[in-house]
Amino acid sequence: MNKQQLSRRAFLKLAAASSSGVALAGIGPLRNIAAAQDTVELTFGRHWEAAFRPRQAEYDEGFMERHPDIKINITYNTWADHNNVVPAWAAAGTLPDIIYVHGSRATPWAHEGIIIDIHDIVSADEEFNVDGMWEESVRLYRVNGRIHALPYDHGPIILGYNKDMFDAAGMDYPAEDWTMEDMAAAAVELTDPDMGVWGWDGQLDLGNGGGGFFVGAWGGQTMNDDETAMSVDTPEVREALNHWYNLIHEAGAAPSGTESEAFPNQNPFRSGACAMGHIATWSTPSMRALANFEWDVAPTPMGADGTRSTGAFGSGYGITPTSDKPDVAWTYLREYLSLDGMIFMWSLSGRGSPARPEGLEVWLNSDPAPPSGRYFLEAMFDYAVTGPPFQSLAAAQVSNILGREAGLLRLGETSVDAAIAAITEEGNAALDEVADDM
Repeated sequence: MNKQQLSRRAFLKLAAASSSGVALAGIGPLRNIAAAQDTVELTFGRHWEAAFRPRQAEYDEGFMERHPDIKINITYNTWADHNNVVPAWAAAGTLPDIIYVHGSRATPWAHEGIIIDIHDIVSADEEFNVDGMWEESVRLYRVNGRIHALPYDHGPIILGYNKDMFDAAGMDYPAEDWTMEDMAAAAVELTDPDMGVWGWDGQLDLGNGGGGFFVGAWGGQTMNDDETAMSVDTPEVREALNHWYNLIHEAGAAPSGTESEAFPNQNPFRSGACAMGHIATWSTPSMRALANFEWDVAPTPMGADGTRSTGAFGSGYGITPTSDKPDVAWTYLREYLSLDGMIFMWSLSGRGSPARPEGLEVWLNSDPAPPSGRYFLEAMFDYAVTGPPFQSLAAAQVSNILGREAGLLRLGETSVDAAIAAITEEGNAALDEVADDM
């Protein structure tokens, strides 16, 4: 009997007890505010992939057993579509009661009236311990100092590696004192393109989670602290991007763009063709399910001066202004985002970093967690920073620009100087356009 099964039994036992008036651990006595009403339908806009939906269904079945007067109705979007579908719903007046909110969308969606201010609801609920969440995770959803949504996860990016490939090469695994130069040297040594084997996966991410990993060790950042201007046109960022560009295109220590496209989901690391890649906690279930090799994680390598930095990011849920039952929506969210809810949904399923530190501790002991998963926890406490953009109304536009140029660099279809120029010009134009609305 595995840990996940035991957790589900314990969770359902707590759920049954709570329906008789006993508190679900961490959130106090449940308030079945719909009890005196006819059945009410609570609608959701989510984006879980098919493989995770049964876990969600398990949770929702338990919730409806505890609250027999609430019926849950979910509309699932793909991740690629969700951030465009939600504004379309808002324009059509068809928003569900509760929606998934990526951290980069909280500020613009609050400004556009897609999610409501729930600060007073959260603050008034003394049994809901918002202070038990990572402050960095809640920060994504504070707009003008007030909470407009709440996180379910928040996690850092660190180094993942294929233990089998290191063993076959007779090389030591990545060490805690590795620098980015050490990582690059190992990647070159592990590369044998004739055998279809590379040392690095060739990915380059300048967005919310990845930006800190790829430029932070050099002291660079993609935007200034208040997200009013792009900050990529600096010696630090130029050095960082040249490092990755040269590792991919000069040293040949990563598959080319066309070679990467041949792998399932364009993921050569998970496919077993690359010795190292950047990895987040939310990647662990797919690694556990799909990787046919032994793997582990190590701290994000340092810069030459000993600087260690990486990005961290997450997602959450908010209540919409067209909902005529925000009290019922809060009844759901206060349980779903409690410690018990996070442990059931994200810690023991192995899906990712729950937004409560205690939940991450539980995740470290779950079956999907890697042997050295504690390095994720160390990153969250010691050196991970929440990656921009998320405070600007232009977050979506800036994210698209950063993603496009990172992709072109990875493919070798632009130069570092050209990418920096494009990000600076287009990014600043997008930021200037919304400056008067902030």
